[in-house]
Amino acid sequence: MSTEIEIWTQQSQKVKELLLKKKRLTVKKRYIKQKYGSEAKIFLKAYNFFVKEAEKIVEKPEAAEYPFWAAADPETALSGGSGFLIKLKVPEDKIIFFDKKKWNQILKLSYLADNQKDANKHQEILKKRGIADDSEVMLSPHYPVLKNKIKQSWQKLFEAETAEFNSEIKGAAVWELRYSWVEEIIEMK
Repeated sequence: MSTEIEIWTQQSQKVKELLLKKKRLTVKKRYIKQKYGSEAKIFLKAYNFFVKEAEKIVEKPEAAEYPFWAAADPETALSGGSGFLIKLKVPEDKIIFFDKKKWNQILKLSYLADNQKDANKHQEILKKRGIADDSEVMLSPHYPVLKNKIKQSWQKLFEAETAEFNSEIKGAAVWELRYSWVEEIIEMK
């Protein structure tokens, strides 16, 4: 049996109500499109990478298309606005852990350099081609070699720098929310 880990997630009133009613929820692509509107294309580039790699770590249930985001503590789980903060006790083998700083770079569609020398070399390549930043490469139908290089660098996302789960270093995601995992629900106003 897997060790259970305490994680926190902030969810909307609608998600909370559905979880209480259905007892199990998954995220669909249409929810992301609704949430991010015209910015969804950018987020989906990063999210699609995450899904492809994360399902190699934790098996993705058939109904799930994208993960729910979580954190090690309630303060970090807060994404602003109203809604509900949900404390969960989840089997460790159901949680996808990742490097938060690297994920934030991926959300910006940025190259994850190995070191400063590598970062400088990459920036020089962009400059020579007249490219302002990595997002220009990733959102363009051009630059297949550079696009592949950036995507390959994202493999570093799941490299663990420490075994300890804390919100400064690691983020967490789960493919589903189960009512049986809920320990506490706190309304945020």
